[in-house]
Amino acid sequence: MKVRVFSRALAVTAVTALGAAGMAGVAGTAHASALPSTAQAAVKAAPAGAKPYDFNGDGYSDLALGSPYGTVGSATTAGFVTIVYGSASGPNTAKKQIISQSTASVPGVVENADHFGFSVTSFDYDEDGYADLLVGAPDEDTTDGTNAGSETILWGSSSGLSGTDSQAIAEPDSPGANHRFGYALVAADFDGDGHTDWVDATPGVQAFYPFRNPGPAAVAAKSTSAHPGRALPSAPQRQTVRRANKGVKAAADTAYTGMVLAAGDIDGDGKPDLAVGWQDTDDPTSGFGVWHNFSDTEIPFANEAITNVTSLAVGDFDGDGYGDIAVGSADESNGVGGNVTVYKGDATVSLGTTSTITQDSDGVPDTAAAGDRFGYSLAAGDVNKDGKADLAVGTPYKTVSSQSHAGEFFLLYGSASGLPGAASQVISQDTTGVPGASEADDELGWTVNVTDVNNDGYADVIGGAPKENGTDGAVVYMPGSGTGLTATGSQGWGAGTLGITGLDAQVGVRQGRDG
Repeated sequence: MKVRVFSRALAVTAVTALGAAGMAGVAGTAHASALPSTAQAAVKAAPAGAKPYDFNGDGYSDLALGSPYGTVGSATTAGFVTIVYGSASGPNTAKKQIISQSTASVPGVVENADHFGFSVTSFDYDEDGYADLLVGAPDEDTTDGTNAGSETILWGSSSGLSGTDSQAIAEPDSPGANHRFGYALVAADFDGDGHTDWVDATPGVQAFYPFRNPGPAAVAAKSTSAHPGRALPSAPQRQTVRRANKGVKAAADTAYTGMVLAAGDIDGDGKPDLAVGWQDTDDPTSGFGVWHNFSDTEIPFANEAITNVTSLAVGDFDGDGYGDIAVGSADESNGVGGNVTVYKGDATVSLGTTSTITQDSDGVPDTAAAGDRFGYSLAAGDVNKDGKADLAVGTPYKTVSSQSHAGEFFLLYGSASGLPGAASQVISQDTTGVPGASEADDELGWTVNVTDVNNDGYADVIGGAPKENGTDGAVVYMPGSGTGLTATGSQGWGAGTLGITGLDAQVGVRQGRDG
């Protein structure tokens, strides 16, 4: 695909927006980590503390499933998060918890349409050996205005996540109504100092906030309670975007429909970089940009590409030491049924070498049909442990066994020549050995996640099917192995297993992911 590439002579760091039709249409909001068991380009050193999503410090990654449209008490679409703890056999559904703003010590009040759990990301902020969880509620009404938005940080412990000492985080710079702070979150050690930072994207003001982790000495306890308090970073300065093709958008329109974030080492300098995608229903132009070489004073802009963006992921798919950017375009703009375009990483972030993949590409085991939404969600990780990242691709509107919108997800394997390598796989609920059955409107592949839940060194894939059994939702878990995804040890479960039936949980509509 020929993509117009714009350079921008700006020293600002920036955010722009991704969106599909409204809030429900944005998939795979990036909740990246700087600890890629995912064959992202190597970083200088793993940040201190527990690996992301290991909330109880037992060495197994746990699942954080956001239910932003879930009912809490009598409040509809208030939202909650369900945690399923990992084990040697994968997700352990007998060990789970539900956290909302009604949970003891969690700040805020349960209200209609807060959408708590719309975004989630994880890292060990205080480096105590237990991963913590950031939860976004972009439509939280605060003293700053309607839909001003907020984040909440929940602390890990030997018994898992707890509401104790959890803290609310408001937009730090000129907050206001409809800013939707907390819309998208991504965590990584952007400045390479060994402490994981995070970024919050705020579509109402076309901006992102880089929160820098001051390290454990500054974070350390100052509370007299039995649970030491943790100091949050000083308020960062809002980083505002002006696109290279400025003037296309009316000057008075300062909001975007949505955003998506991803992190990975694109320029090969050993530090994660930030990729930001945007789209706006008021503006026909969408695209993504890259910011890199984070320092204490600025986050320089690197480059941008103007193209349709539904989802983003970063992984070193060809093993050359540079993270490549996978851009999902789930519309029909460049290939029937949706496509994924991979922008090859290099030292200058040139974005000049691209390849586009559809379901009709060689090595992709399916046939494209209009409206499939191939590329609606993306996640990168090393499933077969060959040192090259693989790419999970959600296709939630795919017809499977004559069931429309049953959905499926693909795993495209990395190789020396990039994606897709040999033996790519496609998974549906009709795949042999996979629990469940494909049904109309399940929408499997609405989200995908690649992470090593069972801690065997092979990344696993979790696909979300948020419309399983109406609005209950479900996930499909597929373990990784030396030969790729395997049905041995696979799981499929949903709201009934988690004890949240009838609450509009839409299990799988949001997942905290690595990368």
